[in-house]
Amino acid sequence: MNTHVMGWIDSELRRKDTIASLVKRLCLLILVALFAHFWLPTDDVAAGETTLRCGGGLVSIGDTTAKVFEKCGEPTNESKWEEGHNTWISQIYDYEKERYQLPELIKGPILMEIWTYDLGSNKFIRYLHFANGRLIRIETGEKGGK
Repeated sequence: MNTHVMGWIDSELRRKDTIASLVKRLCLLILVALFAHFWLPTDDVAAGETTLRCGGGLVSIGDTTAKVFEKCGEPTNESKWEEGHNTWISQIYDYEKERYQLPELIKGPILMEIWTYDLGSNKFIRYLHFANGRLIRIETGEKGGK
């Protein structure tokens, strides 16, 4: 009987260790899922373009409007507007670290611009988004109409 009781106690302890192990694994899985959801890039960012080849060279995220104009020339269309005052922005994506750069406080309004380049009927239209004179996003649109 003593052996039977000891066997039962041993099996109960193993069962409790198994449950504790499962709970620990579940907690770890939840933490990893939360990290992936809130810290890793979203699909649209990861799929975004980081560079654009223009006639005069290559432009990249973070380039100035002057550099883009020098390499790509006059855009087909240009939109400008202002957003917010004393705003924290972090829209420049660091593709090496796979996350946005740390936010910085912008005193005064943020000048937003979208430059459109229609590169011809056999190429896709490109939309270049700028914030305060820096390229923050490159989007590809439909086929051009030139």
